[in-house]
Amino acid sequence: MAITFEAYARNNGAFKAARKMPAGSPAGIIIHSTGANNPNLKRYVNAPDICGENPYKNWFDRADSDVCPHAVIGRDKNGAVRAAKLLPWDVCCWGCGRGAKGSYNYNPAYIQIEIAEDALTDRKYFEEAFGLATDLCKRLMKNYPSIKPENIISHKEACGRGYASNHGDPEHWLAMFGKNMDWFRSRVAPEKQVRITAEITVEQSKADEVSAKLRGLGCSVKVDKQL
Repeated sequence: MAITFEAYARNNGAFKAARKMPAGSPAGIIIHSTGANNPNLKRYVNAPDICGENPYKNWFDRADSDVCPHAVIGRDKNGAVRAAKLLPWDVCCWGCGRGAKGSYNYNPAYIQIEIAEDALTDRKYFEEAFGLATDLCKRLMKNYPSIKPENIISHKEACGRGYASNHGDPEHWLAMFGKNMDWFRSRVAPEKQVRITAEITVEQSKADEVSAKLRGLGCSVKVDKQL
């Protein structure tokens, strides 16, 4: 089962406009949460085979709405936590509104991920949902080197910078479990690499075998037969 699946909101104004992100974008990622006790993807995503039926059809895939993030994380119809991709990553979404200085929807443009809230008391769901958000951010950073860890921010932080509407998500949810966006950024930042130099002495008859195993682990091997 794919953790991330495409369910494009083709009827939404953001998808129809297909406004390409400007050069140098995506400049970062904004993490949102929905502010409603409904962790089910079917509320937000028009993909009944995966998410289940929504008789109200009040998902993002509506012609009467331009509001749409790039992806939504929540539970599918079987209860698994997954991410639904609603827009191409390089298309501007409408997710964070506008602040005093402009909007991270457009210039500079940010990828925006919405996490479906529950009652904010289920630690397992919290860990799964933010764990998937972490994995998705890492994948996006790999695919788009323009995204730096310091520009993976909350809607609240985007507002503080002057590029989003006055919302507090998802920091109220993070705080329920003693976390904040610095914690989230620490999880998506690439780990520093260190060099390990080791020396091993083996019987000469086993040198080739041991060398092959070490090279298989990605080690650089030099055999010194003069001891």
